[in-house]
Amino acid sequence: MAPSDITTRARIRDAAIEQIARKGYGVSMRVIADAAGVSLGLINHHFGSKDGLRAACDDHVLETIMNVKSETMRGGAVAAMAALGKMEEYVNPTAYCLRAIAAGGDVAQRIVDHFVADAKAWVGEAVADGTLRPSVDEEARIRLMTLQGFGAMQLFLSQRVGSADAELGPAGLNALLDDYLNEYGLVMLEMYTFGLFASSDMFDAFRAAGPNPRATTTEEH
Repeated sequence: MAPSDITTRARIRDAAIEQIARKGYGVSMRVIADAAGVSLGLINHHFGSKDGLRAACDDHVLETIMNVKSETMRGGAVAAMAALGKMEEYVNPTAYCLRAIAAGGDVAQRIVDHFVADAKAWVGEAVADGTLRPSVDEEARIRLMTLQGFGAMQLFLSQRVGSADAELGPAGLNALLDDYLNEYGLVMLEMYTFGLFASSDMFDAFRAAGPNPRATTTEEH
């Protein structure tokens, strides 16, 4: 593929990511073509179909977020705060994931499964080096954190704009994510850092009521 083709393909992909982030996963090919300054035929030439374009967007967004998370985890708390400080750089990928999850079905499942699979590696490293406490069921904890994280952001978006599919410009998306972090960032870190219950009574009672076959023993935990 010639360099110009690579550039055109990337321009179309990036325009599609931005339009999906702003308008929802069902945005038309015509809107994407207009935003990229190309014809519908050229999009089909590079991606074959709307599904092919969306798959390319999915892959690029997930790779981008995976790289950010990897760099953040390697850098520890300082890098995490720096990443949040550059939130504007990641507003389209973040909003894109929210739109894809709102679409439901196989699209949403792919996004969630990717985040869970990606998290397994860095969570394992973080547990090993003492950054994170171990869990009685690591995979369930990772999946729950993923579902809770996206679910909270989806509800926040819907409450603020009336619908998870409402159209938003870049400034609006960035402001929403800033508001979310400003409103819930500190308390979220508080809960993850210090926990919620002051004793293990609820945990012990639930374990006693019926063991989870995947859970580790109390001693291991």
